[in-house]
Amino acid sequence: MISEISGESKNQVSRNLLQEEKCLGWNVRKDLLSHELTPHVWNEGLLNFYSKTNSFLYETSVWNRRPLKQKMREWICNYLATSSPQPLKILSFGDGLGFDSLHWAKAKHQVTYFEVSEECFSYAKQVFSNNDEHQINMITSEGEIDSGSFDAVICLDVLEHVPDPTNILHKFTKWLKKDGILITHSPFFLVHPYYSTHLQSNKKLSGDCNIYTNLGLQPIKSRLFWDPIILKNTLDQSTKQKIPFTTRLGGNLLAKGRGRLGNIHSMLARYMSRGESHWAKDLSNMLDCDP
Repeated sequence: MISEISGESKNQVSRNLLQEEKCLGWNVRKDLLSHELTPHVWNEGLLNFYSKTNSFLYETSVWNRRPLKQKMREWICNYLATSSPQPLKILSFGDGLGFDSLHWAKAKHQVTYFEVSEECFSYAKQVFSNNDEHQINMITSEGEIDSGSFDAVICLDVLEHVPDPTNILHKFTKWLKKDGILITHSPFFLVHPYYSTHLQSNKKLSGDCNIYTNLGLQPIKSRLFWDPIILKNTLDQSTKQKIPFTTRLGGNLLAKGRGRLGNIHSMLARYMSRGESHWAKDLSNMLDCDP
């Protein structure tokens, strides 16, 4: 599928995937530098880069089969199942290859998929078709999103890439119903050479609950390192309820990543998000057998 969408040969796709397995973010960094864009710094040229590059096909393909990402997805799905007996109307914002949207749809939720990357959009469309999920609503424009129309917005690994995360969060509060939930994973601290599009300007937001509570988004549950964190849309910016202990503890730990400990945080994050060795071995074997 990557070969068909990108126009690259299957051999080259396998080589790029192997590089990605060995070093997550390799293809994005290579493509970013070839476009003469500065890593970790916002530039209007990134808008076109996000829309046109095929390097995210590789990064998100590999990331979506990492055990950490799969645990996050499973944890979210279990939470949705236990918190609401009824199917939810979900906006899956910036879902890349569509694997998250597919998972929510398989759990009988009503899903809207949003993505700006043209090639990721094409890939996701094929994923949905291959899995007989034709009811997922696919959109590329925020203008297609109505106010107060969603029970949940799920936004994973997006906010650390944008120049003004607060603006995006404000939009989420508008699109959510009252008491709707936002589920997000935003590793702001992870400004690492191979996460080239994570912005240095957002590092100060690591572990900061105020960016949510100031908009009326109240933390109600999280995994320890906010991978992810769940927040309720209270529509009330004046009251700040008690934040769960695990969420506060995780926030304090993540806040350490803003300063000198940022490199240690990044190293631990890379270790926690490592892949299973057989993927790289299988790709190497494929390339060795390719005439």
